[in-house]
Amino acid sequence: MLPFRAAATALLAAALSESPSAAAIIWNESLNGDLSNVQGTPTALALASGTNSIVGAVEGDTDPRDFVSLTVPVGKTLSSITLFSYGSPDPQGFTGIQAGASFVGSPFSASSYAGYAHYGTGAVNGALPPTNLVGADLLPIMANPLLAVGATGLTVPLAAGTYTFVIQQLGDAASYRFDYEVVPEPEVSSLCAAGLALLAWWRRRPRSAT
Repeated sequence: MLPFRAAATALLAAALSESPSAAAIIWNESLNGDLSNVQGTPTALALASGTNSIVGAVEGDTDPRDFVSLTVPVGKTLSSITLFSYGSPDPQGFTGIQAGASFVGSPFSASSYAGYAHYGTGAVNGALPPTNLVGADLLPIMANPLLAVGATGLTVPLAAGTYTFVIQQLGDAASYRFDYEVVPEPEVSSLCAAGLALLAWWRRRPRSAT
């Protein structure tokens, strides 16, 4: 039974390695400095399993946009983008996504984005009424062609690769925190679940008398 035990142990190790990590703030403008304001050279960050938080602020007159490129590692997907917090007299800001390590085209053109959404305490997306999106996942809005009109299209969850995000506020100063959730690809998750089930069965199996 030693080969089986070794295989079961290996599957358990793989499952544990895919367990989500604790939440981490990967960039906080008050500590790490301003995120890039240049679309050709966004701030480049690598995502890890679990919740990856970005905390910052944008303001129409002096700092209207933050550009950040986020890399989803191989074997993982970006499953959600949650607006954890938002503070501003302006009820909404804007965020959009484009595949690649820099932003190409005009930030004012819908066709420059694979997907986009307004976010905030009174955000308007498409024909939806003003909505408080604090605590909400924005990816379904960004991927909905009826809400992100004119965008080129987005499939969620986002596969491994590098994506550039625009976080924008053309009005009053707005503070924000976005939580980017990274999980294993579905195939990897299924394999790990099967491994755990196999190990559980092996531990419960009837044992022959010796």
